Amino acid sequence: MSLKLHLKPYEKIILGGAVIKCGSNPVNFIVENNSVAILRQKDIMTEAGATTPARRIYFVLQLMYIDNDPGSQKYLELFEGLEREMAAAAPSSRRYFVDIRECFASGRLYQALKVAQDLIGYEEQLMTRAGTRSPIRQPAAGALPPADSL
Repeated sequence: MSLKLHLKPYEKIILGGAVIKCGSNPVNFIVENNSVAILRQKDIMTEAGATTPARRIYFVLQLMYIDNDPGSQKYLELFEGLEREMAAAAPSSRRYFVDIRECFASGRLYQALKVAQDLIGYEEQLMTRAGTRSPIRQPAAGALPPADSL
């Protein structure tokens, strides 16, 4: 099935690992295959934006999706460590990880990103209820792989 994309002026997307930026005029195009990773600018998280456990989880899943490498030991170890951290801090978040792992098992990495977006929303609700908007814990320097092209 084809995917029709409309890019606004200067909007970015990731298409098959390449960052593409629209020029000064809007562009419409169609992606004819469905086996390529595509992320719109609104769904792209930079390393600097990965400031909470749920956001770091999203960032790692995003790298898995872009690299099309869900079995990468590097990414799995990062994900599992972040999963343990989040589940310890907020046991009620475990249901999101069940869904994310189901997405892994069925090869639906884009859907795993959508579940991670829901997890970010849930984390924000928890922090609001706790009366704080600050991160639970900042990542150690170099804890996340670089994403210099994002």
